[in-house]
Amino acid sequence: MSSRLVLLALWSFLMVTCCLAQKNRVKNEDQAMAYLNKYGYLDMKGGMPNSEEMKTALEYFQRFANITMTGCLDSETMAMMNTPRCGMVDMDSPADMMRKKRYALGSRWSKTELTYRIINRTPDLPANEVDRIITESIEKWADASGLTFTLVKSGNADILISFAPGSHGDDNPFDGPGGVLAHAYYPSSNAIGGDAHFDEDERYTDASFSGINLEWVAVHEFGHSLGLGHSQIEGAVMYPFYTGYVPKFQLNSDDIAGIQAHYGENVGEPENTPSTPVDKCMTSITLATRTLDGSTYLGNATHLYRRTDGSIPDGYPKVIGDEFPGLPTSLNAALYYPRNGKTYFFKGSQYWRFRNQRMDNGYPRPMSNWRGVPKDISSAFIWSRNGKIYFTKGDEYYRYTPGYGVTSHYPQPLSKWDGLPSHGVDAAFQWTNARTYFFKGSEYYRFNDITESVDDGYPINTATAWL
Repeated sequence: MSSRLVLLALWSFLMVTCCLAQKNRVKNEDQAMAYLNKYGYLDMKGGMPNSEEMKTALEYFQRFANITMTGCLDSETMAMMNTPRCGMVDMDSPADMMRKKRYALGSRWSKTELTYRIINRTPDLPANEVDRIITESIEKWADASGLTFTLVKSGNADILISFAPGSHGDDNPFDGPGGVLAHAYYPSSNAIGGDAHFDEDERYTDASFSGINLEWVAVHEFGHSLGLGHSQIEGAVMYPFYTGYVPKFQLNSDDIAGIQAHYGENVGEPENTPSTPVDKCMTSITLATRTLDGSTYLGNATHLYRRTDGSIPDGYPKVIGDEFPGLPTSLNAALYYPRNGKTYFFKGSQYWRFRNQRMDNGYPRPMSNWRGVPKDISSAFIWSRNGKIYFTKGDEYYRYTPGYGVTSHYPQPLSKWDGLPSHGVDAAFQWTNARTYFFKGSEYYRFNDITESVDDGYPINTATAWL
């Protein structure tokens, strides 16, 4: 082990310090400047940046974080800077911002058969559970690529995994609970290449929204150990901001594309990733919503189409959980609420809240939080005429006011909405043109919120107009 310690300083520039629960440190421009310098958006080796350089750096960060690009240190930007995240730089140079939004590649292993060894284990979980989580986490990358991994019990290994608090021999000490959670090293011929260290001062948990989810941290770290940098895709595990526990967690398509760019595809069938047939002939829509980034989503029980700038990007439809990690299939309804930029998803007696493609902490939550709204709703939308939230269930509808609940004298019969099918709708949402769209079977209705009736010429076939 002494040879490792001698070489640590020489290879510290390869360090990937994953600060997956960073404390709220950015409160002013000087702290923001330090943050931007740390993560690669500024280069302060030549001195303090001028106002134009600072503006550009903020725009780069805002673009990478998928928030509004203002070039100003506004509240949204500071909130994102204070979001738990990984400590690896997001950009090696400003030129990185010119690349397509996707995975990023660092160095790679020159072989595809790798070994790993668990040096010690956190006492927060039973030893056999730690072994299981570590193995399942690293095998997620094997399932998606041409890599194979072998666990060794002693001696050297390509990836050494350990838990330790504070200073632990690599000139990158941990900082106690709630700060840096873990760090890893890019692949290299050096002895420390690929190793992953976890901060023992954290409280690691499994299948729980409390504490620090060991699986998420481990999968993220092993991505760095295999040569992946940060992705700008919010649903990817290699997105720099920590998302916490995600039930039935799987790699995002962007993570898979990244690992396959380095190591090729898995020639066998993945063992842990279930196969869901892609429905490219989606004739019936049961879910319709929007997100803050301007995307429109239309889906059925298992898959979603995404529309941006009037077209559907390559790679769609996607499995619901790939686009919105943590969501189940067979959702009842969805609602985009512009006042807070959040998108809500409903199923049975629970609901989930997302900001774009990232779930907020503490979800799902019970539908009882929506006072007076029943379980198993059919659709949800905002009506532009009065700004109220409406829910439908079967042949009835409910009017809802945030902070108060369902208005008295509701539900009312859906037949009051002139031109809609009185027996119920499958999905609904308000689109960017201030019209409300209702979907039923293979058709959709465009409702004019000013005249309070369905526009002439509707219904129209959904697939030909939207998909």
